[in-house]
Amino acid sequence: MPDEEIPLLRGVVRVGDTVRRKPKAGADYVHALLGHFERSGFDGAPRYCGIDAQGREILSFIEGFVPPHNGLRLDEDAVRAGARLIRRVHDLTEATKFATGAEVACHPNLSQSNFVFRNSKPVAIIDWDQTSPGTRLRNFGEFLWAFVHPAMHGDGEPAARMLQAAADAYGWAGAPLVDSMLDSVRTFQTVVAGDRKAEEWGSAELTYLERNMNIFRAYLER
Repeated sequence: MPDEEIPLLRGVVRVGDTVRRKPKAGADYVHALLGHFERSGFDGAPRYCGIDAQGREILSFIEGFVPPHNGLRLDEDAVRAGARLIRRVHDLTEATKFATGAEVACHPNLSQSNFVFRNSKPVAIIDWDQTSPGTRLRNFGEFLWAFVHPAMHGDGEPAARMLQAAADAYGWAGAPLVDSMLDSVRTFQTVVAGDRKAEEWGSAELTYLERNMNIFRAYLER
């Protein structure tokens, strides 16, 4: 008897220990990337398992909790674990075909809702569609804004220490990470132009970062 199909998101179902969905644009790149991760022993991403009889791609299901939105107030262990996942992705894709023309392969949306958590710590990154070549600086800056999400920790030193914990776990030093974070928010505002609610949220995020950028620089860029 076939396994039951359990809806997860629109157009995405769970079947046993797999996830099924229609392939999206750029699927060949993503499938090859996931195969590269598997051969490298990286378990922080789904496995690509082929195409089913309905033409849907088959991905391994990763047990855990996926936040419905980007609003978790994470602890230092969680942000360190997330930073180590990003560092591993960057190291595994540097100087490979997945980074052709750039430095590394960059996941397009490093918000909390694209991470799988267990025991309040991220263990894997999902939804690799639209991954493309880019730079460590840009991708890690987005991670600091979208995943660590300093605004959840208030102004000043508490937020700065969380960002520093992530940067230390990645092994980062000296580059203009705060400018990269600011660029990520400005890009977000461009992408959501016309969506009033998203524009208001992005504007508040930008105001927050601009208000705290000097102390963030003191912690991240020394």
